Parts: sequence; structure tokens; C-alpha cells
Amino acid sequence: MTAPSPEITTFWREFVDAQASLQAQPLRERVESANVLIERHLSGLALEMSGGDSDAVVDLIVTAHGGIDNFPLLMEVVAAAPALQNYRLRAFRERTTQPDFPIGMEGFELSTSEVLVACGQDDGQAALEIRFGREIPSDYQDHARNMAFIMLDHVLGEYDFAVKVGAVDFVEEASDPLAPWVPLSQFVPVFDRYWVDTLGRTSDFPAGEHDWSGMTLSFGGQDDEDGSGDEAEDKAIVMVNRSANPVAMRADLAYALTLDLAVGNRDQLAAVQDLQDQAATLLALPQLGIMAYTLTRAGRRKAVYYVGDKQLAMQTLAPLLLRDEAESLELTFAFDPAWSGYFEFAVHCP
Repeated sequence: MTAPSPEITTFWREFVDAQASLQAQPLRERVESANVLIERHLSGLALEMSGGDSDAVVDLIVTAHGGIDNFPLLMEVVAAAPALQNYRLRAFRERTTQPDFPIGMEGFELSTSEVLVACGQDDGQAALEIRFGREIPSDYQDHARNMAFIMLDHVLGEYDFAVKVGAVDFVEEASDPLAPWVPLSQFVPVFDRYWVDTLGRTSDFPAGEHDWSGMTLSFGGQDDEDGSGDEAEDKAIVMVNRSANPVAMRADLAYALTLDLAVGNRDQLAAVQDLQDQAATLLALPQLGIMAYTLTRAGRRKAVYYVGDKQLAMQTLAPLLLRDEAESLELTFAFDPAWSGYFEFAVHCP
């Protein structure tokens, strides 16, 4: 595992040193004191605690309040945590175990049973349409919508709501007349069935030969090499691994690893394709990652894999990437938990 940053190391050292004083405080004050510590070193993250004042061990939740940009930092903080005597550490705010609840805001109260949800598709993510099962006074329309977002975060959990859900629209009628309306208090099993049965996200790694689909894309023209100003055709060949769909958006496959190599002639193309295929095999056998798509354009071929542990993926591929045919390699990682790079192409595959 990569060594944690100085900020993470300092935070955990101060947290451990403060455990005795924290334990002497009521839970509400303990949470406030703990957040003073984390805000001092790790902007964008917060701590929540679940338990009773007298409990010897309580749940300690590290949250980014749904901010995906801070998810990598959150996961690094949790991975770097020392043993904590009085806490069970968790990454992200989990789904509530009691989804039927009300919340209030500025004198207005709304219950999850009064928020109706219909589920649809938004490229690779799930789209939600929302309407209210009771009359909402005009002065409280904005409040009600804000409350619905807060409720969704608690009902679906921080990670699933931020990553698996795309568009959220407030409507009078569902765009799909066959989509059933379900109270948010009863929505979790409906959402989970939709994720697996309709979108095909079983979380199971594919076995056997993978199913690939190809397409040719045309991009905006560019000047010819002779400088004549005539537009030259700029095309790309994309191959999409349809078999990767079942594991799309798994929390342990959140990083897009790109191996970008020059393919100036046919022999280079064959050698690069072989190297990228071998990389796919090395990652797939221990289920460290999966090859999602390739893009060949302007004399280079990119292969994109989704992995969870960046360092372990690099260790696995290191001998392969020392080969002569990897001389032109440009390697990048990007945090892409919603697999937006994959679905940019996958949604258009036949």
C-alpha cells in the first residue's frame, strides 16, 4: 500500500493521542471535537459517530458528504487508519436500517413515505424521477426537494447515491408510464433489483471469452500535413468489452488505468495489442481489474482497465511494462467510480 500523506499521518496521530479525552465526552461533543481534528488537516471530509454515550465501542464513519472529488482521499484515510480501541471504522455513510423516517426543515416536515420514486436509465447509471405523495405548499417546494436529496443519501447510502445515481428529476408523471412509483421508504429493494435485473450489474467477474463490440467514430476535421487547410478525416476505432458491464461501478474497481502506446505500423499494432491483452489477463486472473475498452486513434492505441488498488495493479504489470514494445507507454490513473469513460462508448454499442 502507498504510504499515506503527511496530512493523513498527522491526523491519525492526533486522533489517537486524543482518544482518552474524546472518550470522556458525551457522544455529541465527541463528534464535534473529532471534526475539529479532521478539519485541521483534511479539507472536505467529516466524521460521524453512531452509538450511545456510555458505549465502549461506537461506529466511526468517515464521510465526504457525497462529494465524489473527495472520495479518493476518504478511502486513503480509512486505509491508513491505525487500530482504534473505542471505534469501528467505516468508509462512507451507510444505508439507514430504518428507511421510514421524517425530517424537518424550517418548520416543514416531510416523511420518506411521502416521497415517491420511479427508476429509469441514465446511460450507465440509474436515473430517478421524484414526485411527492402530498400537497407541498409553494413556499416549501425548494425545502421539499432539498429534503428529498438528504433522504436519498440516507436511504441509498453515500457511495451508492453519489456513484450509481445519475439524473434526479422532480416530475408530475414518470417519463416511462410502466415505471412503478414506490415510496422512498420502500425503495431500496426496488433499486437493488433494478441495478441487477435491468442494468445487469451482478458484480460477478465474467468467465470464459469476453463479448466485445466495435464501432468507428469520426471527430472534427484537422489541417492536412501539407498545411493546405483542407480538413483531414480523423477517425477512431473503439472496442468495448460488453462483458465488463456486470462489474461496472463496483466500489473496488473505481480507478481507470490507461495504457496508451504508439502503433505507427501494423507490426507495432499487433505487438501493442498483444501486450495490452496480456495486461488484461494479469489483472483479471486475481480479479484485480478488468479491461473495459480500447481506443485506436492518430497512431496510438489506448487500453483502459478498471482497477481498485493502484499500487497492486502496477506491481502486477511491472514486468510486462518493461518490455521493448512498451517503450512509448503513457500510463495514467483516473478516479472514475461511475465508469463514465466506459459508458461514454458502451451506451452506443449495438
